[in-house]
Amino acid sequence: MGVLFLALVLASLTAAFALQNTDAVTVRMLLWEYQTSLVLVILGSVGVGIVLTFLSSLGRRWKRGSTIRSLQSTVDSQGARIRELEEALRTSRGSTPPPVSG
Repeated sequence: MGVLFLALVLASLTAAFALQNTDAVTVRMLLWEYQTSLVLVILGSVGVGIVLTFLSSLGRRWKRGSTIRSLQSTVDSQGARIRELEEALRTSRGSTPPPVSG
């Protein structure tokens, strides 16, 4: 919940900053030149940053998902083994008389 609130605050601040900077600017990259509003440059840069951040986190997300699936498989197999052993214990207790205390 805190991360969502922080993202909302940052998005609001970015939008306010961008809307206060409406001058026309020329963007140059190597031989390419384009004239546009500074608002679009700011918002476009933030958008590219968000996409790059998402893409850079995909490897960690995939690895974490793989680890979770592996651990879940281990938990499931251990649960099945526990049920087998409990059933074997019930069966063995049922076939032999209970111990006499005394």
